[in-house]
Amino acid sequence: MSNERFNLLPRSRRRALVYDHVLRLGVVTMLLVVVLTFIAAVLLIPTYTFLTAGLSAKGAYLASLETASSSPEENALPARLALFSRNVASLTDLKKNPSASAIMRETLSIPHRGIAINNFSYARGATTTKPSIVMIAGTAATRDALRSYQTALQGASFVRLAKLPVSAYAKETDIAFTISVTLRP
Repeated sequence: MSNERFNLLPRSRRRALVYDHVLRLGVVTMLLVVVLTFIAAVLLIPTYTFLTAGLSAKGAYLASLETASSSPEENALPARLALFSRNVASLTDLKKNPSASAIMRETLSIPHRGIAINNFSYARGATTTKPSIVMIAGTAATRDALRSYQTALQGASFVRLAKLPVSAYAKETDIAFTISVTLRP
């Protein structure tokens, strides 16, 4: 006798049986996926609890560090830093501008025959719109000496403008004058 089996079911019944088997396999697979997902979620609960406890502990440690480090000296630190920044800016400006003594030396190096200089005053300008000014007061022996001194000042490399009032030329000798020298930035 032969070991081959014969399927005597009609074709539509066989399709219904295959469909039932595939449906059962799909349901079992879905059920298995849901069970495994649930088991994974349950196993993640201790990890989540551990991480949240660690996070709260780190937050408490950070808060204790912040309260310990907020001393009065640290609270005044931003104001002190701003003051130091302003001081650095003003020192940088001083470095860029020539000193008053250097300006006076350069002014005195200009030949001034027949001129007796009595007084200097220096006003440092804040910006290029308000330049530095040197006021030179003295006595000139003659008009020509005064005019040549003003022309020499005007021709100096550090001078933008040397103003002398016209009224200074009223006298012929022993002329008291005040020259306003505007410096180049």
